[in-house]
Amino acid sequence: MNHRFHALIGLSAATLLAASSLSFAAEEATPPMHMHKSEMNHDKKDVEVAAEYKSEATQLRENANSHRKLAKLYETRTLPKGGASYASVAKHCEKLAKFYEDAATEAEAVSSELSKP
Repeated sequence: MNHRFHALIGLSAATLLAASSLSFAAEEATPPMHMHKSEMNHDKKDVEVAAEYKSEATQLRENANSHRKLAKLYETRTLPKGGASYASVAKHCEKLAKFYEDAATEAEAVSSELSKP
């Protein structure tokens, strides 16, 4: 099997895992009392945690941009023999790009909230 196929399978598995964890979180009756990226280290100042979220937002946006580029690549790719299409792969990449973009927006919102005086 080629490297791209393995990468696609790995990416699909990661997407399914993320989607299942999101649906599990949505099913919880009440949200956790206090959860943030500082691993419950209450000694960290809000400004430090805000910087962590800002950094995460940057990484998430990079992932979103990477998946948008992959979607464009698959949209313009020469069709394989047998009438198959890369449309579903391009759509998958666009969905991931949106997922990462939404996550980045949320991380930036948290960072902004923690940065308030």
